Amino acid sequence: MTDMDSAEIDAADTATIEPTDADSVEGEVIGTGADEPPAPIAFNLERAATLYFGANAKKLDHQQRVAITRFVSWAGNDRQLTDISAHQMTLFQDAQGGNVADLADRLMPVKAFLAYAKKKEWVGVNLGVHLRVKRTIRRTTHADGAVTESAEEIVEMTVEGLELARNELDRLRAERPSIAKKLEEAMADKDFRENAPLDAARDEQAHLERRIRELEHQVAHSRVSNANNSYNDGRAHLGSSVSATNLVSKKTVEYTLVSQNEVDAASGRISIASPVGRALVGTTVGDEVEVQAPSGTIRFHVETVSG
Repeated sequence: MTDMDSAEIDAADTATIEPTDADSVEGEVIGTGADEPPAPIAFNLERAATLYFGANAKKLDHQQRVAITRFVSWAGNDRQLTDISAHQMTLFQDAQGGNVADLADRLMPVKAFLAYAKKKEWVGVNLGVHLRVKRTIRRTTHADGAVTESAEEIVEMTVEGLELARNELDRLRAERPSIAKKLEEAMADKDFRENAPLDAARDEQAHLERRIRELEHQVAHSRVSNANNSYNDGRAHLGSSVSATNLVSKKTVEYTLVSQNEVDAASGRISIASPVGRALVGTTVGDEVEVQAPSGTIRFHVETVSG
């Protein structure tokens, strides 16, 4: 199973789907034969999004349109709404990356779009329920006694993951002076029209600051799962290390179950939201689980669970 190239997802930021009048085509049907009742027209994602944009032209801002267009591009413009599965929705959320500070801004417009599709009976189920953004409610009491509530994202992390995030944040902050110097040197060339070093320095600075903001968000909103103290029932959970044997290949693999922010496939650190991660959560030694993969069903036998 492979993740879609992130460049393809980001390319959706510049794609456009022209709005149209939803009422003009909503009642359109396809004939199914003289003796059969007509069936509703089949909607692919691009057309559904076009109708949604047209019906909600005054409500949607630019960022919401971009978020929906990104989803349409990821899934495929010609993909039928009815062909999208819950598993594919999970893959889409995983593709956004757990370290995206504006994850809610990326997912909530898509959830609203899919809820609208269900309401209009373009699809039989609301696929948006499979996109999940963990939030908690923060209550603030003001001087006049008034209480306000605001949603705050919670980033589940392991102790090790939080430490890695803090170390990376410190390292990146230390790089700011050197990049500022590169900018200063590049700007000494007054010809900005064809100044490749200046463009490169600006790109490097933008990438650095974006990553710093993501890490600051993670650290500020982190909630640590203490694997050693919080659980003692021997079942796998966030932070656990699990060894499991593929019952077909007979190969034993070792995984550490982590949040989406901490994924490192090369080190065997997999997300608890991934297909294998979801299957292993809650298992104990001796359990057998099934994982749906493009090549078919894979069965694992859990050998050990620690942490």
